[in-house]
Amino acid sequence: MSLGLHLTIHFLFALLAGFVVWKKWRQPLVAFSAAIAGGFLIDLDHFFDYVVAFAFDFNLEYFSNGYYNLRNGKIFYLLHGWEYVAIFVIIGFLIKKSMRWKSFFLALALGMFFHLSVDVLINEGMRKEGYFLTYRAYNKFNIEKIVSESGYQKYLFKKQELGF
Repeated sequence: MSLGLHLTIHFLFALLAGFVVWKKWRQPLVAFSAAIAGGFLIDLDHFFDYVVAFAFDFNLEYFSNGYYNLRNGKIFYLLHGWEYVAIFVIIGFLIKKSMRWKSFFLALALGMFFHLSVDVLINEGMRKEGYFLTYRAYNKFNIEKIVSESGYQKYLFKKQELGF
């Protein structure tokens, strides 16, 4: 799937998350902003992985194809984690007085929920448990432990092909 289509899907689901929270708690600016942060801007964490692999020598092809994971053998994606969804839902439901903050945390959580759900369904090779930050950290972010066996074989082939 192209990067553009992938990002478009995330953006549309982020808008859906914002719409759902807005309709319930009537905080449109907060709902849509937080949902876009959780459902779309979450992907900014890929820049961290890129910088770890290539420093600031930016190559759009390498970035858009995820070659930074090939270079360093790690998958950090520090904002991609089901744990955040659970924490933000709990915070959102604990907030009783401020509908603005309630909307913020619940829209952020719903946006992240949609984002991670789409990633689980679309991204080939990643183990389902690989979307837990604690799982990745436990495995020292090593790609071999985070992707499926077939995903790892593709990784090794592509790494050799590119000479990383």
